[in-house]
Amino acid sequence: MDLPSVVSINESFYPHQGGAEIRAFETLTRLSRKGFSVKVLTNPFPEKVDVPGLDMEYITDLNESQYFKSGSRKYMGVREFSYRIKNRLKHNSQEDMFLFDEFPLLPAIKGADALPYKKTKFFTWHEVLGRYYNQRGLLWRIAAGWENKVAKSFTNNIAVSNSVASMVRNNYNISNVSVVENGINSYDYQKKCGREWGKLIYIGRLEPHKRVDQLIKKVKNIPEFNLEVIGSGSLENQVQSLARDANNINFLGNLGREEMIDHLAKSWIFVMPSYREGFSIASLEAMAASVPVTTIGGPYNMAANEIIRDGENGLVASGFDEMLNKIKTLYTDEAAWKRLSMNAKEFSRRYDWEVITEKLSKTLLSSW
Repeated sequence: MDLPSVVSINESFYPHQGGAEIRAFETLTRLSRKGFSVKVLTNPFPEKVDVPGLDMEYITDLNESQYFKSGSRKYMGVREFSYRIKNRLKHNSQEDMFLFDEFPLLPAIKGADALPYKKTKFFTWHEVLGRYYNQRGLLWRIAAGWENKVAKSFTNNIAVSNSVASMVRNNYNISNVSVVENGINSYDYQKKCGREWGKLIYIGRLEPHKRVDQLIKKVKNIPEFNLEVIGSGSLENQVQSLARDANNINFLGNLGREEMIDHLAKSWIFVMPSYREGFSIASLEAMAASVPVTTIGGPYNMAANEIIRDGENGLVASGFDEMLNKIKTLYTDEAAWKRLSMNAKEFSRRYDWEVITEKLSKTLLSSW
């Protein structure tokens, strides 16, 4: 049978790096190979590219500095993208279904308002942050209002984890929420490299809520551990400065995928100290490389609730000191580490992108 045409609205897309971008790229390219017609409406961050199988439509000329700031977004950039989305969909919406990513909410609101009522619209929830936003300043409370409006605007909802789905249902009394998790390319992590005992690794964005700066300050006083930090973001200069002053911290910046996987395969523990985290593709990647993950639990760390099982495939602590104490204990117990490592790899296998995309395909077709 003929498959539907799909439009995906993403504020940024490949080759821009981030969990949402990886998810969109991996699933949309696979949907295209299944026979879906897929168009992406996005911004040219960092540049316009051709993506095989996808019809890329760049609807602004914004650059990253006009859109992003210090781990957040600039209102004028978001507003420009949102109104371009609204105008595009109001005058050209012949496609069958429309997929809106969560961040930064406003494009989904404007886009949904512009579409005919009967059009099939999906909203993907990576996090549920209304209560978190309401604890902050005025502009953040506006974002909480946007989240509430999104919840009322979409009848088709996708959550990236069971925890997020539960929050959507409970916070907004929404029953129609499908769970389609994030994933990984399992075959990428089959490398056998010499494991460096005591080597900690962080891979991800360098933003305030990731708390990498606090991690460095703690680890620099523990000489038996070496920490590698891979990534970039608004705290990059601060992280570089902290790493420069510590003998056991190595800041590597952004790396190519193959090089990043090499470093991951040699690591002993993946450390994710985030205060706020969605499903965490990076944690799954670590598990696929047989590297247990340690994190700090909390109401906005969905990875700690969903994929990291304390004492089974990783370690979950209540704070930095407990996390480091757990790592120190593991340092002297190789049998316990091997058990976590084996369980982590086995757990990751159920999240291959092929499996996830098949699940997404069935979810989309069930509403067509």
